[in-house]
Amino acid sequence: PMPWIAFKAMTIIMSIRKKFRNIEEEVCFCDIKAGDHVLDFGCGLGFNTIPAAQKVGDSGKIFALDISPQAIKIINKKIAQFNLKNVEPILSDYKTNLPNESIDIVYLHNTLPLLKDKKGVLNEIFRILKIKGKLSYMSRKIVRLAGNQSSDGIPVTNRELKKYLDSTYKCIKEKKGHLIFEKLSK
Repeated sequence: PMPWIAFKAMTIIMSIRKKFRNIEEEVCFCDIKAGDHVLDFGCGLGFNTIPAAQKVGDSGKIFALDISPQAIKIINKKIAQFNLKNVEPILSDYKTNLPNESIDIVYLHNTLPLLKDKKGVLNEIFRILKIKGKLSYMSRKIVRLAGNQSSDGIPVTNRELKKYLDSTYKCIKEKKGHLIFEKLSK
């Protein structure tokens, strides 16, 4: 996890950047629907978590995973603020402890370039995602610049990532750097 001061700086930057993003559009781009089970991987301040929880409704479930205790504290406050019963925070590096093929959608937004073990993360996502489940991926340029550029051989540009995931996922949608992959098989 990042030090408190770095987390605070990131919080300020992300809050400013949020004003220039259409979070609703980003959350809905993967065709989220009532009853879906979703993992918001690297949930941070909950920009995707809260709208996704409202979209899946009481019959769905959102798992909000982050390595930062500060992020989980923020998520817990938002769960209480919005009176959400369908959000479960997970404090972890990337091990979700979720059952195999139990998740319909994974949001991996502005996270992958910042991670040390990208391969471990992608393997965990593949394990928990249902066949035909969707991986919603985006990484803004500033995140890619701040992150670990292919430190473990995993590409961080969209074109390279599409090629890397080609044998296990199909890219079914793309818009302004936001990619939706569909899991093909076990």
